[in-house]
Amino acid sequence: MVNNLLQERTMPRSLRLLVCDEGTERDFRPSESERTHEERLRLLLEITNILPWEADAESGRFTYVGEPAVRMLGYPTERWYESGFWASRVHPDDLMRAAAERLNYSKTKDSYDLEYRMIARDGRTVWFQDIVNVIRRGGQPTIIRGFLIDITERKRTEEALVNLSGRLINAQEEERKRIARELHDDLNQRMALLSIELEQLAQRVQKPRNLRPLVHSLQTKAQEISAEIHRLSYRLHPSKLDHLGLAAAVESLCNELSGSRKLKVESRQTGLPAHVPKDVRLCLFRIVQESLRNCVKHSGARRARVVLEGVEGYLRLSVSDDGCGFDTDSGALERGLGFTSMRERLRLVGGRLQIYSRPSRGTRIEIWVPLKGEAETEQEVTSLLTSFRDLKDGREGL
Repeated sequence: MVNNLLQERTMPRSLRLLVCDEGTERDFRPSESERTHEERLRLLLEITNILPWEADAESGRFTYVGEPAVRMLGYPTERWYESGFWASRVHPDDLMRAAAERLNYSKTKDSYDLEYRMIARDGRTVWFQDIVNVIRRGGQPTIIRGFLIDITERKRTEEALVNLSGRLINAQEEERKRIARELHDDLNQRMALLSIELEQLAQRVQKPRNLRPLVHSLQTKAQEISAEIHRLSYRLHPSKLDHLGLAAAVESLCNELSGSRKLKVESRQTGLPAHVPKDVRLCLFRIVQESLRNCVKHSGARRARVVLEGVEGYLRLSVSDDGCGFDTDSGALERGLGFTSMRERLRLVGGRLQIYSRPSRGTRIEIWVPLKGEAETEQEVTSLLTSFRDLKDGREGL
């Protein structure tokens, strides 16, 4: 079958995209060495779960698929050539995104890659990386060619790592909450009682006179230790975050830093929804906490600004400072544990992070986290499933 396809000018002739220049039209009569090369490539694709394909750019209809197609998804080869096959087999949660990306990228790029899921004949969900090459005539895309690479195992490993990361972060937060509770309810209360007893002792001490200032000094130190325990308890787990919400907790954190005179922090919150999910508010609070800690410890900033606002279904967080800044291409983003922690927390809530900084020009951290209600999410899923059924029933090409 492969050799027959090689004789057809309109098809990729096995892996012609690997051995021919892009867009070149010529008769291809394979020599003995080329046939050997072909066979090696065919065997390589069979053992590595890679499927070569070619399709019409306008309709998206396949004009060629390689032999691994049957093994990888279970559908007979002739089914792949039917109109609308690709659209009807892409996972409904990925269909709209993948179709839009394929259409837009084919107009503007000569090569690109996508990741999406397809439904196999036996009902399995298979993750693919689709590496696409665009052939143009007169500047317009006419043919798209590429490789579908099965990355299901990689995705499973990534998912397991994300789940493990989430469990570790949750375990860390639970332990922080437990320690904070013990500090506040036990140790801090005992320090408060000690301070009261020292005050009572100072009132009773009459002689010698030089003993009374010493008792007052001990009382002051006990109060300072009590205040530090309270601050430590709050840093471990802010009770205001649970009882008063994200805005109040962030405002309190900013006021605490400004009050310590280490950093002047301006805080602004606008358009926040009445209810923010627990995991989202904890994620954003920890990012503000880590960002301001970096301002004090590393940047040498005198002023910082924290903006938290609701914007069209998203929560936007911006933390900026006037500190020393850094070169974002220097590798500091990869080496810093703080930035790694931020990314891990954001990945659990579907957020994204962008960092802007230049030496001597300060730093700005931009965070976007989706904030959708259950009704809105259900409506989107229903819309996707409806579109998927329409495409399947109508066999519309993409």
